[in-house]
Amino acid sequence: MSIHRNFNKTIEFSAIALISLLLTVAFPASAAEDRLLLTIESETSEQLAEYRQQIEDLEFEHGPYHSSLLEPLASMIALFTELRDYEQVAELQNRQLQVMRTELGFEHPDLIPQIEAIMATQLAMGNWEEVSEHLEHIRHLQTTVNGDDTEALLFAIQDQINWLYNRIAMLDDRREQARQFFQARDLYQEIEDIVEERYGEDSLEAAPWLYRVAYSEYQLVAFLNAARGLGSESVERLVRQEGTFGLESQNRNGFNSNSFFGNRSVVPVIDRGRPIGDAYLRDGYTLVDKLYDARLEEPDLEAQAMMQIYRADFQLLADRGRAIRGYREALEKLLDAGLPEEDVRWYFERPMVIPQQTLHLTFADALHAVRSHIDPEAEEGIHIGEFTSWAEPLESTPMPRNDDPFWEVDYPFKSADLSFSVSSRGGASSVDVLATDPEDLDSKRSIWRAVRDVHFRPAIIDDRARRVRDVRMRYRFAEED
Repeated sequence: MSIHRNFNKTIEFSAIALISLLLTVAFPASAAEDRLLLTIESETSEQLAEYRQQIEDLEFEHGPYHSSLLEPLASMIALFTELRDYEQVAELQNRQLQVMRTELGFEHPDLIPQIEAIMATQLAMGNWEEVSEHLEHIRHLQTTVNGDDTEALLFAIQDQINWLYNRIAMLDDRREQARQFFQARDLYQEIEDIVEERYGEDSLEAAPWLYRVAYSEYQLVAFLNAARGLGSESVERLVRQEGTFGLESQNRNGFNSNSFFGNRSVVPVIDRGRPIGDAYLRDGYTLVDKLYDARLEEPDLEAQAMMQIYRADFQLLADRGRAIRGYREALEKLLDAGLPEEDVRWYFERPMVIPQQTLHLTFADALHAVRSHIDPEAEEGIHIGEFTSWAEPLESTPMPRNDDPFWEVDYPFKSADLSFSVSSRGGASSVDVLATDPEDLDSKRSIWRAVRDVHFRPAIIDDRARRVRDVRMRYRFAEED
């Protein structure tokens, strides 16, 4: 998606505008500075007057919706962007859209970049609902114009999900956080239906998308078990939408543990040591297991091994069998496939946060994803990169990542550099805070608790799951006001 390119182009400020801002805000204006500001304001006013006159002339000659208006409108938008007058930018962008619709019609692919630019401006203005509406519009265009392009449609839906996930991080209201998440859950159901209909659930094209659906089941369980009221809001919303079946657990002796329901609240009864909504983790495992079985029907040993790693991750989370055996078999398959032994053992000998958000069916991609988040110059300990929590009630749940910079949440995160141990079952203990930013950070107890609840893939050393000490990680979080 090209949103970030339009965003950078729209939001970028010129050096002159930046100097002007610094002079007016940071320092008392001297006579020379006053003259500079007056010169800038005068030049800008003259340019705007020229563009307005040009537009009037073109309107008189060709009418109010002729394509010749697009160029002077774009020039005015650039000037108002420098001035950070986003109200004017938004008004002019909407005028551009009207012109384009007159020339191209209401359902043309060339409208999409313009809607993306409008959306970037609305984002800069903090108009969140307008952003949601524009994303829905883009999805409609993708469906109407590129109906045969399944990937374009799926990515348009994924952009809607990414935006809802960002909203969760921005919000303080627990009910609204739960509502945004369940909207995203509905969209993942649509993705699953589209993928199975157009690709077939066993196809290679379907695998990355269906894995995202499985990952969303893990996220659901995180919401159901969240702190500070988000968990109860999520449980009640889940019951309203899907009933109580997923909140009923079956213990190892085969007896059902029924949930209790009152008029105003829902209190699930769970097996000892298992999370609320454990059945949804099992659903996620079942889906990943199907993806693994589909790879077994193909001769690609490397893809089989990678899929087996993800399957073992969900086995460990859902307590569905011998996950360690799965990791060992995957390691052997990668070696049999001819992958460099040094790289393979390096990959398995360090713990990793699970489940992984992105499915990689080649070892090179998975290895790059790990190494790109690790400081190559770090010497002490076993470094595994950064962990950014999603929101304060989800302190042990990673914030969803996206490769498009447009969807990155730019918060003044606080952080702590940590050392801890990871057991042979993937549990963290002995958490030690090495440094914090800011230095006087008063959240150490909550950081300890959060990291102990993060799920890790255990280290496989000499073909056995081993406890490892001095695992290093940077934990980032944004505290609510």
